[in-house]
Amino acid sequence: MGTLKLTVPRLRFIAGRYFWRPTPAVRTLGFMAEALGSDLPKAVERARQLNADVEKERKREPGAPGLAPGTMAHLIALYRKDPRFTRLAASTQRSYEDVLREIERVAGRVAVKAITRKDLADTYRKLQSRGLATAASHMRIWRVILGFAWDEGLRGDNPAKGLHLITPDSRSRVWTPAEVAHFCAAAKAADRPSLSLAVRLALAIGQRQGDVLALLWGQFDGRAVTLRQSKTGTRIMVPLPKELAAELSAAKGEPADSILRSETTGKAWGRFHFRHEFARIRDGAGLPKDLQFRDLRRTAATELGAAGATDDEIRAVTGHLSRSVVAVYVRPDDRMAANAIRKREAGRGRKGAIR
Repeated sequence: MGTLKLTVPRLRFIAGRYFWRPTPAVRTLGFMAEALGSDLPKAVERARQLNADVEKERKREPGAPGLAPGTMAHLIALYRKDPRFTRLAASTQRSYEDVLREIERVAGRVAVKAITRKDLADTYRKLQSRGLATAASHMRIWRVILGFAWDEGLRGDNPAKGLHLITPDSRSRVWTPAEVAHFCAAAKAADRPSLSLAVRLALAIGQRQGDVLALLWGQFDGRAVTLRQSKTGTRIMVPLPKELAAELSAAKGEPADSILRSETTGKAWGRFHFRHEFARIRDGAGLPKDLQFRDLRRTAATELGAAGATDDEIRAVTGHLSRSVVAVYVRPDDRMAANAIRKREAGRGRKGAIR
């Protein structure tokens, strides 16, 4: 049997089962298609409920509450108040929020119990167009939020658990000195010197974007910057290169003021605004699109390794909690090979060395 259009709006009968199928306009309100089973009375009841929710949503004032119990939006609201979320590091909460808001946008009105493994597999396939790492991070949040629903008795399983995800290749991109110089020159030419300073600071201290953007003048003593990492709580003190320290000393502001400020707002950079401007400068300069700000942390660690710094010395700068993580960040390169050969040759020259 094909598709049978029923008298209840958006209710369809397809291949022996009933489905609620929203139009594209209704989807923009945050509704998704929902399978309603083979029982007609139950399907009609659920379809009418969903149609009523659509009308409520259409009449709702922007910003007004609209979290129907049992929906994904309601589940996410509960999760945000739970210690499993509130006890996460601030930076982790922010990364979760990016995905949670997107889930709310595309599935906020969908019943928690209506989410199927097939829905998640389809979502994962669509997300892969944005990159395997992005797709995997989104599906991990789906697993967390549906696991929360299971724990809270809102459904009897977690369809995201065990979903096969393609492991993306580990990221190995580092900036070359030419790319750093090119980007900084382009940022200054575009009247965005703060982005040039952000890149040089990140390369100098090897910290995450959020911690770099959050730096205040009170954390700079004329020689070094001191900070507590938002992700791990680790306290870090990193001396700056003399030229960069002198530049900051000449521009030093009030202790509570941000070192990095947007030229358009005069305020500290917001992460989304910064990300947009960074991409605009990079693309306008003709630099590769795979060049990302986060790669500066890896670049700093790699440069330290190439200079002969030990794992513990690198950790003292980057704040990594274990040597094994440092090994992931430091990418072996020609400089390290050259250093190794020089050390071997020096060792051969010592008395008693094997020749």
